[in-house]
Amino acid sequence: MAKIGPFFYINNKLIYNACDLDEGREQAGKLDNSYSHEMLYDDNFSSGDYIDYPRGRVIWDKEKSRMIIYIDPCIDKKNVLDEIAQAFEIGEYVTASDFHYHCKNCSDALFDDMDW
Repeated sequence: MAKIGPFFYINNKLIYNACDLDEGREQAGKLDNSYSHEMLYDDNFSSGDYIDYPRGRVIWDKEKSRMIIYIDPCIDKKNVLDEIAQAFEIGEYVTASDFHYHCKNCSDALFDDMDW
């Protein structure tokens, strides 16, 4: 059964919290795991800030009947996506980018590219 939830990809390691779809919370036509990146980070690390690291989230889009992997641009790679798909037990999916899922380096790069 497909799962949903947040993940990090740090030092070539996937760190995640996955729950079944029927345990998810519905918000704006999508099912999501209520477990936050902050909680996941705090459960696995004793220092630093979660916003500094590559991350993403797997959700179920009820309206379009599909899985979406929101993923940080710096880890949007086939090998990482394959690992995420296996961990969350999903077959077909689409990827999406959202500023919320940008690590410090990717966020800084967005502003570096702006012409002020």
